Amino acid sequence: MQSRAVEMLVGLFVCLGIAAIFLLTYRVSDLAGQSAAEGYTVTAAFNDIGGLKTGAPVELAGVRIGRVTDIRLNQQTYRAVATMRIDEAYKVPEDSDASILTSGLLGDQYIGVGPGGSMENMEDGDSFILTQSAIVLENLIGQFMTSFADSPSGSGDSGHDNGLDGAPADNDQATAAQP
Repeated sequence: MQSRAVEMLVGLFVCLGIAAIFLLTYRVSDLAGQSAAEGYTVTAAFNDIGGLKTGAPVELAGVRIGRVTDIRLNQQTYRAVATMRIDEAYKVPEDSDASILTSGLLGDQYIGVGPGGSMENMEDGDSFILTQSAIVLENLIGQFMTSFADSPSGSGDSGHDNGLDGAPADNDQATAAQP
């Protein structure tokens, strides 16, 4: 009889452990924040979304105000269209802009909203007019390498130390050019 009680307790603890693992997984993956919360849906079209993924946060002034719910390619414009669900507690001015930003140097991408000055707020189904696409690190490195290779000294400048207005910074260079 006593072994039966021990088996029941072990079974109960195993079930509680499995339930705790599921609960922690649910909380850590932030699936709770991706539920059909009350709010409104807006879209933004980008030339390049980089590594933006469905479920990425939408932030305004560093505060998460929503999530990316869908990403599609517009077949007419060949631009990526991100659909976002904004929490109803947050009002976004209709002339705001949307940019794809990166959390840290190599972190996850998210959409940052720059607030506009309009007194009218975005509503369900509206679109951001002003957008800034993702900066792709590979493209940035390629541009740097190209500009570095194209410079005469290989250092990216002309080899002269010019002042703020483009004039030579010291008098030796300024007088050497005069006859």
